[in-house]
Amino acid sequence: MINVAFVLGLAGGLFAALAWGIKNLPAERWQMMAAVPMAKSGDGAWQGLNLTFYGFFSATATTFGIALMIVLVSSVGTPLLAAGAVIAAMMAICMPASKVVAAVIEGKRNTFTIAGAAFLAAIILPPGLLAAQWALARWFDITIHVLPMLAAAAIAYALSESIGRMACLSFGCCYGKPLREASPRVARMFGRFHLVFHGDTKKAAYASGLAEEPLVPVQAITSIVFALAGLAGLGLFLAGSWRLAAIAPVIATWGWRAVSEMLRADHRGNARISAYQVMALIAMAYLTLMLMVIPSDGPTPNLAAGLAQVTSAGVIVLLQVCWVGLFLFYGRSRVTGSVVSFHVVAERI
Repeated sequence: MINVAFVLGLAGGLFAALAWGIKNLPAERWQMMAAVPMAKSGDGAWQGLNLTFYGFFSATATTFGIALMIVLVSSVGTPLLAAGAVIAAMMAICMPASKVVAAVIEGKRNTFTIAGAAFLAAIILPPGLLAAQWALARWFDITIHVLPMLAAAAIAYALSESIGRMACLSFGCCYGKPLREASPRVARMFGRFHLVFHGDTKKAAYASGLAEEPLVPVQAITSIVFALAGLAGLGLFLAGSWRLAAIAPVIATWGWRAVSEMLRADHRGNARISAYQVMALIAMAYLTLMLMVIPSDGPTPNLAAGLAQVTSAGVIVLLQVCWVGLFLFYGRSRVTGSVVSFHVVAERI
């Protein structure tokens, strides 16, 4: 009963958040979260550092994914220290990779690509976990179950990336083609369900001049596809079907990643087939093959044990610290600026 309640509760909360985000976040109001005065100029105003809702949603999505990963791997008896080491290693790879890959493919130093970071994680994680399984068993007499951990990672990625697309809705990045440039079929399909970004500081506006333009709602579709894939995988995981629990979100997320590139208008490199499409197809084929050959083992999931682990005081504190670090990494805008001034309200003295 607890498994069903957990999946349904998570689904309800997730789709409520997505519905709100898709409706509200393209507005100009939901891009900048705060401006921090940094240096005073000659006219008495301050140059500001913008903190964005992109950072808020990116940090929230990633922290949620880490928490869900802890719940799932702990439910099959993985020691917290082992789970934490795997997560820390992936974060150490993915966070810098999200900038480096974007710089290499798009030629932009001040942007991020979650797809590039996820691709590196997808390639490294299966052999890395197999090596860790051997090393932990040999030197520390600790047992981890590789297929359940890979399934947990695939589910956590799908659901956290579903939330993470709200960051793109807020900043106006990863945007779809204008309906006027889409095929007649696509234009009719999204005639009523399109996205319009408001404000000159949205990326769709300053990079492509698409402010106030009806666009294919790529970010919204991605959120929904990833949410459905992650929830399906979660249900299969809690039923003990590790292989299907991993393969379902892998095929859905990476398959849609490859298809959605054809609906996007933001710069994705100069090739006709983008590097991100190539990476998506490689990741889907590679992960599916690995998931088919890795032995299936592990105890029946105990969701209560996983929830008890993630709600322990130490884990909660670490998740909070992680959220703050991620927010400062992703949330400091490098492509927008602000001018801040202060004054005294005389009538309130």
